[in-house]
Amino acid sequence: MRADEFVRGAIEWVAIRDAVRAAYPTDTSAFYTTVCALYREFAWEHLLFRAGLFVPVVTRLRAVCEGALNISLPVSVSTPPSRDEVLAFAVAIRARCRSVVVARYPAAFNQLGRPKARFRRSA
Repeated sequence: MRADEFVRGAIEWVAIRDAVRAAYPTDTSAFYTTVCALYREFAWEHLLFRAGLFVPVVTRLRAVCEGALNISLPVSVSTPPSRDEVLAFAVAIRARCRSVVVARYPAAFNQLGRPKARFRRSA
């Protein structure tokens, strides 16, 4: 696992957000709003991670997933977590969030589970 896992997650989530927004433009649910803002959370977690604030990283990610997205996380992390545990937790959360979003918004993804289209703003 690499230290830039959160940045990679943010970049991936921008593509997911764009695909979901393009396929479901009228959705206004709290789940949709959280999905569309998750890239910012990953970017923020990167800053916390680089500062060595591992407990807030785990706490915030768990709060977003369990609270806003209603995703149960079987992954447990020791207190205080080590750097490698935080990275493993981030990878597990990204995969779990992605699978839940693909199941909820299937029209936004192709058969391989990749986002179909980038969101394009009208001029």
